Amino acid sequence: MLESTGVYLETYIHTLKTLQSANPSLLPFEKYLAPDLVDLNKESEIEVDNPFYTRAPEFQFDLSVLCKNKEQSLKLNVADASTHDEVAINVANYSKLDETQAKALIFALTREIALIEGPPGTGKTVVGVEIMKVLLAKENRRTKIGPILTICFTNHALDQFLEHLLDENIKNIVRLGARTKSERIKDFNLEVLSKNHAHNNKMSYLIAKLHSELESIEDAVNDMTIRRWMKWDDIREYLMIEENSFYKKFTRVTSSDLPKSDDELQIDYTTQWIEDYNEPKSDRPLSVLLNDYSIWQMSISERHRLHDYWRVKVHNEFVEKSSKLQKRHEKKRKELNNIYDIESRQILLESDVIGVTTNGAAKYQDLIRSIDPKIIICEEAGEVLEAHILSALTPSTQHLILIGDHNQLRPHISTFSLGMDSKTGRNYQLDKSLFERLVNGDRASKVEKSQLLTQRRMRKGEISDLIRYTLYPNLIDGENTAKYPNVCGAQHNVYFIDHRHPEDNSDSDLAIQSHVNTYEVKMVVEMVKYFVRNGYTKPEDIAVLTPYLGQMMKIKEALAKSFVVVIDERDAQNIIEMEEEQKENESNKKGKDSIVKNTNVATTKSLNHQVTLRTVDNFQGEEANIVIVSLVRNVSKSGDYDSIGFLKSSNRSNVLLSRAREGMYLIGNSEMMATKSEDVWAPVINMLKTRNPPQIGFGMPIVCNQHPDYKNIITESEQFERFSPDGGCYKKCQFMLNCGHACTYKCHSDDPKHIGIKCFQPCRKLQPDCSHPCPKQCFETCGRCNHLIGKVKLPCNHEIQNGRCWQNQDKETLYCKELVTKKLLNCEHYKEIRVRNFLYTSVKNVECREKCKELLKCGHECLNECSECQKYSILPENSKNENKVENMKEFKRNQHGKCKHICERLLFCGHICKQYCHEGNDCPPCENKCTVSCEHAACNKNCAEPCVVCAEKCLWKCKHQGKCELSCGAPCYRLPCNKRCDKKFECGHRCAGICGETCPSNDFCVNCASEKVKDQVPDVIMGTKFSEIDWNEERMVVLSCGHVYTMETMDMLVKMEEYYEGSTGGGWTSIKALPTSSKNIIKCPACRAPVKNIRRYGRIINKYTLDIQNIKFLKKYSDEHNEITKQVIIHEEEMRNGRIQLINNLYGSMLKEVATFENHNTVNKKSSEVTPYDYFENIERYHGFSKAINKIWVNHVKILLSCYQKLTSIIHNTKMAPYKKVEAAVSSL
Repeated sequence: MLESTGVYLETYIHTLKTLQSANPSLLPFEKYLAPDLVDLNKESEIEVDNPFYTRAPEFQFDLSVLCKNKEQSLKLNVADASTHDEVAINVANYSKLDETQAKALIFALTREIALIEGPPGTGKTVVGVEIMKVLLAKENRRTKIGPILTICFTNHALDQFLEHLLDENIKNIVRLGARTKSERIKDFNLEVLSKNHAHNNKMSYLIAKLHSELESIEDAVNDMTIRRWMKWDDIREYLMIEENSFYKKFTRVTSSDLPKSDDELQIDYTTQWIEDYNEPKSDRPLSVLLNDYSIWQMSISERHRLHDYWRVKVHNEFVEKSSKLQKRHEKKRKELNNIYDIESRQILLESDVIGVTTNGAAKYQDLIRSIDPKIIICEEAGEVLEAHILSALTPSTQHLILIGDHNQLRPHISTFSLGMDSKTGRNYQLDKSLFERLVNGDRASKVEKSQLLTQRRMRKGEISDLIRYTLYPNLIDGENTAKYPNVCGAQHNVYFIDHRHPEDNSDSDLAIQSHVNTYEVKMVVEMVKYFVRNGYTKPEDIAVLTPYLGQMMKIKEALAKSFVVVIDERDAQNIIEMEEEQKENESNKKGKDSIVKNTNVATTKSLNHQVTLRTVDNFQGEEANIVIVSLVRNVSKSGDYDSIGFLKSSNRSNVLLSRAREGMYLIGNSEMMATKSEDVWAPVINMLKTRNPPQIGFGMPIVCNQHPDYKNIITESEQFERFSPDGGCYKKCQFMLNCGHACTYKCHSDDPKHIGIKCFQPCRKLQPDCSHPCPKQCFETCGRCNHLIGKVKLPCNHEIQNGRCWQNQDKETLYCKELVTKKLLNCEHYKEIRVRNFLYTSVKNVECREKCKELLKCGHECLNECSECQKYSILPENSKNENKVENMKEFKRNQHGKCKHICERLLFCGHICKQYCHEGNDCPPCENKCTVSCEHAACNKNCAEPCVVCAEKCLWKCKHQGKCELSCGAPCYRLPCNKRCDKKFECGHRCAGICGETCPSNDFCVNCASEKVKDQVPDVIMGTKFSEIDWNEERMVVLSCGHVYTMETMDMLVKMEEYYEGSTGGGWTSIKALPTSSKNIIKCPACRAPVKNIRRYGRIINKYTLDIQNIKFLKKYSDEHNEITKQVIIHEEEMRNGRIQLINNLYGSMLKEVATFENHNTVNKKSSEVTPYDYFENIERYHGFSKAINKIWVNHVKILLSCYQKLTSIIHNTKMAPYKKVEAAVSSL
């Protein structure tokens, strides 16, 4: 077993699989990549053949597409090498390419494996794009070379290259892989193109069919996965097939179990069942139980044993079924992927360019091989592992173009000990690219390369010399590099800030994992802030580089905390919005300031949004005007020089020194760098020291652009704020602003035209119409004159108190806020409205908000707004006026919509109906919470839902009358006791309650009762208060609502004489039959709360509760039955129309086994149950039909089957409350 640590498996698994499955005999370019040992000993460069597709007779490349003059004709005869130099010269003359770029282009087109080496800034990408233009030219596609495969190591590099192709109007591109961050490239992603690609009908049908099958499988798997317990359907299915004899015992009742006539119902089944019942105590083994189908005669332990056996069997079937579903899902997924691959292959074949990362090329190798790309172009090839290039090659590859620079970053590997920078790793050279190996002839044929020499990035001499005299002796500076302006605010365009501040201690998390230097962090942040204030405000202007991730994170945190005012260009839309806003704020058109037409605006931004911050390794191929480099490494605490780590690598140092266009500033320990890197940093440091003036020192030399004589050297970050607070110097700006005031800021370079500067001096202007002075600050718009002038009289003769000057000038624009009373046009009501308009006050468009109050048919007053009823009551001839009534005179309101009074009828459950008035219709189901409760539990359902009858034993018992033998939910069967309770309260006094009842709280102690209790009137008949009653003679009944009554009062209220023989005074002698009619709910006389949990009245309360539950039951399932009936009626016609089609589908089919059908009918003749749903659904099992016919049948009657299943569910799963009461009573005996 191998453990993958530190690297995401997805980044290399596809490459490994591709290499493992590759056939070495099919490797293209074998003689260059893996030559014989004899060829390896040759030191000279091997001659490379022309690409195979160019060997066609009379083949020539048409290079006219490169020419600036589109009418210019330019051809390249690949086979005639003697003409290549001349063609290269012509390309350089006629196109935008320089001489070395033109030679590289010709070189790449004429060799089947071409290496183009380009030092930093020499335009490698430009050459790659121009090569692509030639290969994609219509005249050069006649050889059917197919799409060109473009590969890069990173998504960023790939997106950049594809964007350059888009700039050249090359748009037939397909991007493989979904990790693009470019908005321009996202639309060219294969997945996006597939969605927009037109499918043929057959393919669309197959895709939809497979998706449906996959969803069905996934639903089945999900159901099995999330289920925490088995369902009866699972056991039932298993028993029906494997244990049919047991299944019959569960689902059928024999005829001997059923009564023969209604007369038999008079038998005392309860007594007979109790006398005959004996609980089984046997404990037989499983082998015996499996042959005994008398499941109802088994003991509890035997049933558990059989249950566990079946559960294991069903679980095993579950596992087997799950495995089958998984295999089926994989098969269907593969079929779907194959269809998508066919579609993807078609899209790729129709494209001109396929872009993919090297890892993606391995991942999509099967798809790429299916299109046989003949040409592969690799950008930044020096940064790509050889394995990645090899995995991208296919047997069809005829032309491989590698563009890169092996002197820049090598391929990234996670294991340092396998790389070139490790002594051990030099034996493995895992990070040596194929590009470098072919250039150097290292274990491969030495292949000729073409080198680009003219760089157009780095400032001539000052920056370019740093890599010219260390790595690229033949490097030429382009003309543009001598025309760069000097860096604003700096004395030197290149400078090394030499310091001896040590790195941070290793006790911090970042310092342990990486390297951090806090001094450099602070210096970098202040330098960035300084350069932004000097006008470098675009994110691409400044780049901060560092070799270490820990340092980069610290710099990022520090930049995010710093803010600076910058000047950004504003687009045309923003300019228009600015002008419109200024027009709105200036209502007085006379004497207004002219609208500023500048397209710049000052904003405040976070510094981390103004710079590009990267590690050196992630900035290859990119550039910036100013590059600030934090080298991090420095002396240790003891003063000794430590290692310079990554920077020992000449490749990494090369990238670091070659990113800047105009200026570069390095912060580090120069002596340490020179000592530890003699081949690169020693000559670089020496060059900087020997320049005149020297470009190395212990601080950052700054200069003020406005005052060139002011110069300073910054050695600590805090000095920037002291010597150059605003990017210039500490002198006052004194620039004359447009308002006539002088700028009060210190010298600043960020806004030389003072577009974003606000003048805070008092405004000197006078208002043009009244000559009042403007009280605002200078930068603010004067606007309307707000000078207080006292009262302003309006045309309506009302006055504005404390009026402003502008109000006196523009009276016609004002509104009067006084209220006047007016009669409305369309009704009898009056309304107070504001005058607003001075000439008249109109109520034409005023809607009446008074209550209508007309008498409705239901007898209630209308609660709608008057205007609403006016709209309801518009006459037919006015109905075309879109419910507008403002032009009509007052008329009678005779339409009012629905009544908005609350119904407040008393429902059968005892609650009040809270719905709106519904005169003539039944009240809807009660929406309150159910109030049914007992001493064991309380119902938590909605009131409309039937309750569960409590099956616990009744708690009513006493020593005089014994106990009630029925269940808690049944009407009690014992006689009430009139004796006084003999228990005592905690206070020591005797309870005055009734024997057998739960004692009330101490609050109802006769001796200790509070004044509140004593003021109650327990004797409603005589009107006697609690304190006046002789509780030694009377008995106390305390209700759950807190009210107390005498036993005589409550017995009278509940009408005890209707349920028992006798009386309250003389005692109750026997039980009467329960009344057949339903009674009203018993309520407290004082608060109308339901009376419950009083055991004495259990017979009465439970009778009422059962009656209510019976009504609820009938209501609920009657509604469900009606709904099912509606469904059957709706689909009856549909099934009748489909009957002919059903007959045609079934035509010619026969029963396989008639005996099976007859036997099933015979068995079910004695069944008392409703015929099982399964009997109608699985006609294959019960009637011998084929699976195909079964499917046709089920599809035809599926609506009926669904309705039938709901009906059987109602029958099997529901019992009326009285039936449940009897069951509970019997079970308690």
